[in-house]
Amino acid sequence: MVKKFFKYLGFGFLSVVIFFIGIGVVTSINTIDKEVVFEPYIAKAIPKLTSWEQSSYQELMSEDGFNGATPEQWTLYLNQFSKLGEFQSIGKAELQNWKTLSPIDSPSVTYAIYQVPVTFSTGLAHVQLALQSSEDKVEINSIKFLSDILMQ
Repeated sequence: MVKKFFKYLGFGFLSVVIFFIGIGVVTSINTIDKEVVFEPYIAKAIPKLTSWEQSSYQELMSEDGFNGATPEQWTLYLNQFSKLGEFQSIGKAELQNWKTLSPIDSPSVTYAIYQVPVTFSTGLAHVQLALQSSEDKVEINSIKFLSDILMQ
């Protein structure tokens, strides 16, 4: 009787371990190579974003991300950001955080947050980009410009 109990307990425990290993394998299969997908996208997107044109933001951002602000708010934001001056160069993008969601009924989506040092005519600033990638399409969910010049 006791042997049967431990036998069933062992099979139950083994089933749980195999389940979690399976989840890990499925998640790793659906994960993209962030350096290959996001970093080239960032290198192309930053010069467009620093043109301070609303159409560039609409082109690069997800629909939810762009429509999170009204056209009047975008005008105010871009006027404020333009105080940074002209784009000069971009540094190495640093991955801050990431996650991959693998729903059963839809394609996997990888979310990542990068902080990118960018040199402007007024000096160094950082751009924080929240990106998403799904089905070979990369979009920006949010953008933050971090600089002391914007605090003035």
